[in-house]
Amino acid sequence: MLPTAGPPRTRIAALAGRARNIVDSGLCSRTSAVPDWLARLDQLEHLTAAPIADRRATLGTLDDVVVVDILVLSYLRHGTPYALWADTLAGFAEDILGATTWAELHTRVNAVESAHARG
Repeated sequence: MLPTAGPPRTRIAALAGRARNIVDSGLCSRTSAVPDWLARLDQLEHLTAAPIADRRATLGTLDDVVVVDILVLSYLRHGTPYALWADTLAGFAEDILGATTWAELHTRVNAVESAHARG
């Protein structure tokens, strides 16, 4: 993972970081360790099947604790907390990277690639 220059750019990015830390630190290593895991797993499955716009709108209305639980389950089941954005590059760019235009996304990707190449 590349080091970041600052805090997460978006609410969802911060929550995904929390979810990664929970799983990577061993605090939650199995699905049943997530509080209210059956309900959260059901939410994850419904969100995964929902149209992109509905999925993103729903995530925006859920409490942070619920979103973290859903992202932890995503990480445990799919190997990434970002599985909900697998079918929407634009949604990922907005929700996670905080980029609102393709030009802004291009600038950020180039900056990361340059930093990675330097060292």
